[in-house]
Amino acid sequence: MTNSKGGLRQRLRQFDQTIKGGEGHGGARRFVVRYPDPLQLEPLLFVAVRAFDCDVPSNAPQDLRVMGDVAAFEYRCFADFVDAQGHLPEFNDKARSPKK
Repeated sequence: MTNSKGGLRQRLRQFDQTIKGGEGHGGARRFVVRYPDPLQLEPLLFVAVRAFDCDVPSNAPQDLRVMGDVAAFEYRCFADFVDAQGHLPEFNDKARSPKK
């Protein structure tokens, strides 16, 4: 999830930079613990995203509501995953996936 000014593009870039040895994305740091050479997995992976339009630096009520919708959507996705699989996704589960 991101509500950052740089948006989804910046968040995905943080993930990519972190798996290549940088810092900044907690999920990617967990991923690297399990897969030290993530490029081997590249052909097997996919990314699913859901974009929401809003002006992140704004304090306008409509933008604040959209940012709340972003957070709620992420947790609904986690709940659906837990319903289907019985646990959180591996790299979103801080107890099962430590950071490096």
